[in-house]
Amino acid sequence: MNRDIHTPPTAYEIHITTSVLDRLRKRIDEEAATRVMHLPDSIFGDRKVAQLEARTLEQTGRIEAVIAQLNEWSEAIRQSQGIRV
Repeated sequence: MNRDIHTPPTAYEIHITTSVLDRLRKRIDEEAATRVMHLPDSIFGDRKVAQLEARTLEQTGRIEAVIAQLNEWSEAIRQSQGIRV
């Protein structure tokens, strides 16, 4: 795709991007769950679980915020082009 950087993305391109970000969010959740299962039952393990959960929530929260912003942008593009979904 050879596009001018000043050309805004299409609603379809935004949709693809949000799909990729959603898959990333799910992968982060799954990897965190796997790591938690392999931690020992100990004070150290409990601390690591808390750290993993906090980091995972932060990362997935950021991704969800970007997805929400992209969805708003996509809707604005559709409305400006008179496209109904």
